[in-house]
Amino acid sequence: MNWVMIMEKSDAKQKITLSQLGYIYIQSQIGVDILNLSTVLHKAAGPDGWIPLLIGGFISIIFVLMMMHISKCYPGEGLFEVLKSSFGKVLGRAAQIGYYVYFLVVAIYLLTSYGELINQWLLPETPIIVLYALLVISALYTISGGLTLIAKVFTFFSVILFLLSALFLFGFVDAKFIYLLPIGQAPFSAYIEGIRVTIYSLSSYVLLLLFVPYTKGSHKQKIRTVLGANLIVNFFYLYTVIVSFAHFGSDQIEHISQPVLYMLRTADSVIITRIDIFVLAMWTVFAMTAFASYLYAAERAFANIPKSKKKMLIVYAASFIVIAVSYWGGLNEKNLGHIIDFQDKITDYFTMYIPTLLFLLSFLRRKDKPKGAAQ
Repeated sequence: MNWVMIMEKSDAKQKITLSQLGYIYIQSQIGVDILNLSTVLHKAAGPDGWIPLLIGGFISIIFVLMMMHISKCYPGEGLFEVLKSSFGKVLGRAAQIGYYVYFLVVAIYLLTSYGELINQWLLPETPIIVLYALLVISALYTISGGLTLIAKVFTFFSVILFLLSALFLFGFVDAKFIYLLPIGQAPFSAYIEGIRVTIYSLSSYVLLLLFVPYTKGSHKQKIRTVLGANLIVNFFYLYTVIVSFAHFGSDQIEHISQPVLYMLRTADSVIITRIDIFVLAMWTVFAMTAFASYLYAAERAFANIPKSKKKMLIVYAASFIVIAVSYWGGLNEKNLGHIIDFQDKITDYFTMYIPTLLFLLSFLRRKDKPKGAAQ
């Protein structure tokens, strides 16, 4: 397969359906964080950790609506065209380069976390670079055919979400909901930290401007689709966190790095002996789809800096950077800490500040439009 020739087909000529848009959004959101989010939230707010998750979920809905409003004000324009239209050529190009770096950093985080987890639970003797290569090759194939192939692959794997939801029911076997009490005891600062963690985990709404302009259907239909997808993700996260909290309680959960897997480790069924391993195998699909989304986003960001017809060569270069930095990050905890710290420092700018500024500037664009102009 000549991947370079395939990727030369413009995404502007490719269209996806509303349901495919929903599946892309869901699988871009659910990545590596689903396995350890319970621990992170409990460290932030104790037994009340599910409350900032709920609040953060509502805030993510606001950001989704903001992104959809931006899309309406800039019809047919993707994220990087919107940046240039809003900020001008120079600042728009600078923001575009910034997003390229941000998408690569997220991809590095996803790849490093995936390799560490698989190395720990499934393949301890396998060189980490081999695990990285397997995920990158899978992602490269997924994005090689452009937006339509991405949509088809993500749609095909969407059933895994429902299988995982069903398997997580085993966590209720030894659950004690008294562990969720008392409610409202965490300090205000703890809720703020929990909300920040939640928004980081749900920040893939930024990718909407890469997909919505190329989706068939009216603007209202697109809004209903992405809101429905966002609610599914929010519910799945809330469901997972509450099950984990109720299963382990405060004394245990803060000392467990992947509570979902440990919760299922002792569960047994007639059909599946090690449910935790089965879940981890299915989770690798979500790791791949989330990674593919950000690798595709990085390619889209760089494709116009300058204009390049060698799009897959850009992807190969980005993949090499991601693997190299991930390998460096996986050498020790200190290196990994540097990657996470850098991601934390830039995430606010690219997931909250710039989208909010684009949203505010979109009202000026509407005001500048002559009366009777198409909206």
